[in-house]
Amino acid sequence: MKLYLPTASASILAALSLVPGTVSAQHDMKDMPGMAPEAKPAAQKPAPAPDEMTQEEMDAMPGMKPTKPAPKDDMEGMPGMEKPAAPKDKAMDAMPGMKPAKPAPKDDMEGMPGMEKPAASKDQAMDGMPGMNTGKKSAMKGADDMEGMPGMEPNGTATPPRMSAPGITILRPPQKWIPPRGDNRSAELLSRSELEEHMRPLPAPVMDSMFYSFSLFELLEYRANSSGPDTFSWDFVGWYGGDFNRLWVKTEGSQDLNAGNDGTGDLQLLYGRLIAPFWDLQAGIRTKFNLGSSLDGNTRTYAVIGLQGLAPGNFEVEPAIFISDRGEVSAELTASYDLYLTQRLILQPRFQGEISFQGDDRFGTGEGVTETDIGLRLRYEITREVAPYIGVSWLRSYGQTGRIARQEGESSDTVAFVAGIRVWF
Repeated sequence: MKLYLPTASASILAALSLVPGTVSAQHDMKDMPGMAPEAKPAAQKPAPAPDEMTQEEMDAMPGMKPTKPAPKDDMEGMPGMEKPAAPKDKAMDAMPGMKPAKPAPKDDMEGMPGMEKPAASKDQAMDGMPGMNTGKKSAMKGADDMEGMPGMEPNGTATPPRMSAPGITILRPPQKWIPPRGDNRSAELLSRSELEEHMRPLPAPVMDSMFYSFSLFELLEYRANSSGPDTFSWDFVGWYGGDFNRLWVKTEGSQDLNAGNDGTGDLQLLYGRLIAPFWDLQAGIRTKFNLGSSLDGNTRTYAVIGLQGLAPGNFEVEPAIFISDRGEVSAELTASYDLYLTQRLILQPRFQGEISFQGDDRFGTGEGVTETDIGLRLRYEITREVAPYIGVSWLRSYGQTGRIARQEGESSDTVAFVAGIRVWF
């Protein structure tokens, strides 16, 4: 020890010159966050003289680096030091916001402000930031780590920004429609009992027991013939019954308006059955007679089978077959069409033709086509039930029937101007 006295004396003098600065630095750093308060010794002994100081005493002085590693217990008692620190690097670790140069023990870092757990890497150091998940490998990688950030959806996708610039409409969630005041839609809803009533199956259809009647004078007219006497003609049809079964009555004929009042007519009584929409199958009897003379030997009875209905195109068609009590067969066809010029003015073409397979001399008919009557009538409906009309008609006899007419002094080809009225009820 005596051999190194000059050197030791020089070291002591240098240390004494540095003591005030060191003490001042330590005094300034004690108020910094994270610095332990300076422990004041109970009683300070006067510093020994430089010659009398030992190496251990010099190592214990503040700011002096020990020449040899000091025991752990000696370093813990130094002001502001909980564990030994390096002269430069470790002294800065305790400053706020400073990251230790080397991984520090877990116990030392937990006491620092804002540090809950030691961060072993750069990624773990970001776990403490607001909105960042902890315990992940990377706070910026993966959709699961970004869910905690503001404006992120749970699935990791960013929510679209809400624009409020002029002319931009921001779509809002759908709102429940509320009826305006005074509009009570609930009053229109059916109750449970009403719904159950509507959901019940319909009862089985039953036969309609209602009966109706209909009568129509299709022709009720005066005919001014171009040859021969003028005549009065009629054509009547009527029925009574329901929608499926009906009793039909038909009659038609013409009578001369001269002194003899000769003419012919027929009367039919038929049963009709609906077999298709707008079509009735008819069957019954027919009586044909002469007018203006004795009925003895001048009547004929026929069985009738026919149809009556509305054909496609709104053509009213009425075909029929007649079989007499002597086996004579004849047929007749009547067809007409209503062409509405206006709601009240109607033009009606009409055709009627007869054919006989055997002929009958008593009624002036021969074998083959007997006659045709083609007319064109224009009517005006004062009401739907009453419609007066005017028109023209062409009556022509053929074959043997025409020869019989000429032999009796009658014309086989006649054009007539007609005027009459159409009535139904």
